[in-house]
Amino acid sequence: MTQIIKICADFFINACSSLSANIFKICVICVLKKIKVINKVDQGGYCADILRFFNYFFVMRVFNDFESVPDEFCGGAVSVGKFDGMHLGHVLIVHRLKRHACRLSVPSVVVTFSPHPVAVLRPELNVKPICTLSRKIELIGGFNVDALVVVHTDKEFLRQSAETFFFGTLRERLRACVIVSGTNFTFGRDRVGTAESIRHYGNWSGTDIDIVEPIQIGSALVSSSGIRKLIQEGKIGEVNELMPLPYRLTGTVVSGDARGRLLGFPTANLEQIETIIPKQGVYATIATINDKKYNSTTSIGISPTFDQLTPRVEVFLHEFEGNLYGKILHIDLLAYLRDVKKFDSKESLINQMQQDIKQSNEIAAKYSPP
Repeated sequence: MTQIIKICADFFINACSSLSANIFKICVICVLKKIKVINKVDQGGYCADILRFFNYFFVMRVFNDFESVPDEFCGGAVSVGKFDGMHLGHVLIVHRLKRHACRLSVPSVVVTFSPHPVAVLRPELNVKPICTLSRKIELIGGFNVDALVVVHTDKEFLRQSAETFFFGTLRERLRACVIVSGTNFTFGRDRVGTAESIRHYGNWSGTDIDIVEPIQIGSALVSSSGIRKLIQEGKIGEVNELMPLPYRLTGTVVSGDARGRLLGFPTANLEQIETIIPKQGVYATIATINDKKYNSTTSIGISPTFDQLTPRVEVFLHEFEGNLYGKILHIDLLAYLRDVKKFDSKESLINQMQQDIKQSNEIAAKYSPP
């Protein structure tokens, strides 16, 4: 722990002298991961504490359209993208954005979109996002960006040409002096605008362009599409290695059949979940209600023991007493425990649930401060 404090202090001194607290925060998180004080991605421990500490002092301004962005946030470094999930590749893009802003002493501005363009153009596909808009704002704000513009995505907006968006919005309205983008970003009608288009437009207009290459972990490139596939396969451990904070489900607690209470394990039934629901199974989780965290065990899917064939998301909060009906519950998924299965008796089900709870607590303990 002494090593951590010394390294963090050194980074803090350097960060303050360069007016880039964001660099300090990212470095601290990376250091903690590197020396394995936390388990790669800290669910609710050091990383979350660092984010909360910095968010207390640095407040990001959020705007819902380009017209409402005041002059003080124009003329800066701008990054544009969907940022779905805010994975490690997105973190690198935002870090590069902040570095340019610090170097030039200009504001850092992120432009993102809601809803996802695919949801507007192909609603029949029912493509769900990796994170909710509020979660995306929270995660981007955690890296001390000066301003975030959330563009409402509709067919009219998506019909504008790539040239109109670049020159009319990024250059004329925001007066971007630097534009940072990932290699896979596309924009404009029919997605004709690409990273190469940004380079071309930048050269023509005299705008600095920084195209950030994707991060590769093992043999795979970190991408939202890859993470989406991993979530659907229930590979939560792999998902969390690719994100700065754990994968989260957010929903509203509704009344159920109270079967869990009769078994001695009252569960909260979640509905109105906007994001991707992982494959059915039992997961070790951490639940957050009213900013307080509880170790929890979450079952996703059917309940064959009781012939319940409608998929549900049911959460058992360890050591919680109270009424949750109607409240918003955040569930951070830590690990996949087992598949859903049918039990021969109530006693065997209870025994398995006790084992699940024990295993969930052991896993959650790795992500909590000592």
